[in-house]
Amino acid sequence: MASAARSPRLLDKDELRALSRRRPLRAALAVARQWAVMAAAAAGAVAWGHWYGYVLAIVVIATRQHALAVLMHDGAHRSLFARRALNDLVSDLLLAFPLFISTSLYRRHHLDHHRYLNTERDPDLDTEALAHTSRDWVRLFAGDVSGVNLLKTVDTLDQFSLLPVLRGDRTVARAMGRGRRNLFLAYLAALAVVLTLTGGWLLYLLLWILPSLTALSMILRLRAAAEHVGCDPDGGIGGTRTVLAHPLERLLFSPCAINYHLAHHLYPTVPFYNLGLLHRKIMRSQEVRDRAHISRSYLFGRAGVLSHIAQARTAQARQDRAA
Repeated sequence: MASAARSPRLLDKDELRALSRRRPLRAALAVARQWAVMAAAAAGAVAWGHWYGYVLAIVVIATRQHALAVLMHDGAHRSLFARRALNDLVSDLLLAFPLFISTSLYRRHHLDHHRYLNTERDPDLDTEALAHTSRDWVRLFAGDVSGVNLLKTVDTLDQFSLLPVLRGDRTVARAMGRGRRNLFLAYLAALAVVLTLTGGWLLYLLLWILPSLTALSMILRLRAAAEHVGCDPDGGIGGTRTVLAHPLERLLFSPCAINYHLAHHLYPTVPFYNLGLLHRKIMRSQEVRDRAHISRSYLFGRAGVLSHIAQARTAQARQDRAA
């Protein structure tokens, strides 16, 4: 696993203990903030009544759905709340279930990602992304936003998705446990009742399902590429990329400090609201400054993620020719 054990002098025990301390109010406010923004976006679109209001709402909601997924990621690391039962309950009901995924299934998947980072056993390893050209990325992003890549996206998420439960897949149901399966089914029943009583099915499809299948897919693809594609295969300091993006890109692509991804991989117990400080602390190390992959943008410039991936592709091609 990529962990602090590989760089024991980056933080002392007291620093790590302080940074790893959970602050329940910070977590609760972060969850509430995402839902409040989505509610405001949906209400604004309905009140405005114009199609471009709905388009704007779809984009805003997709970015906040991404924030829910990022917070669920903290829940998978049990970094939201100290009490495990509360952590998993909030993570499932308010973050994971609305996106049709399971915290416990994602946890199992994600811990393997940490343990086997950038190796063949890494469940998130994308062996094709390094070969993508700029034209390929444009095509893939367009396919995500238009829904053309929908089936591939669903297949990718199937490892921790709850859709198999709806298909009667007993293997997935057993993996998540009877209690959580029943909780998910109760959640779906309550959602169906509320949507039926309020006549909200069309809005739910338009302003929840559609964003999750289009804009959110593009955001997830970009962030996944930013985190590890073109990085070192050793799973250490050079195995993960941090993106020091400008505020608009952070709003769109990296909510809740997920852009400080190297800091997270080195110290997975640190909750999201301390990752910025953790990043500054680990950058005191000359070893980190020398080996870390740092980009300045997700999309643009020579110091951007896509440019860095292209540079890594060129370097790999040279190595292949020299071999």
